[in-house]
Amino acid sequence: SDFQNVVTPSTKLQMACEQAAKHPSLANPILNRVLDADTHIQHEYEGTKYRHGLYQYALLHAAQDALRATQLLPQYSKSWLRAGQILNELWKLKESTQYYEKALEVDPSLADNLKPIMDNIAKRQELLDGARQYGWTQDETIRIALDVVG
Repeated sequence: SDFQNVVTPSTKLQMACEQAAKHPSLANPILNRVLDADTHIQHEYEGTKYRHGLYQYALLHAAQDALRATQLLPQYSKSWLRAGQILNELWKLKESTQYYEKALEVDPSLADNLKPIMDNIAKRQELLDGARQYGWTQDETIRIALDVVG
């Protein structure tokens, strides 16, 4: 994946440190190369964060439209379904589930299609809660990482 191409494996970093220890005259060039790699990684992360922000912005506008559709067409299951999909993409997982449940209430025939989606939401919520338990406090970083992983 792209992530594997960007992140320097620890074995390569360890080998670079060993070479610097064996050949002190190479220590500065090796350090510069490691720092350049770090700068590249930071640049890649910032680019990903920017693109993710643009996507989130577009989703917020889509969410406004979808939520308005649920008000205008409360008996139309697709309006509830679309709102649930967009909220799911925005990582509003509890709200997304509520909209999916309303879609099921309006059209029970959606149950077979929505069950795997709602199960996936429950797993994503579990991952998010687990990350928070381990001390991750930056939801944006967690969500970007989980979005990249899939």
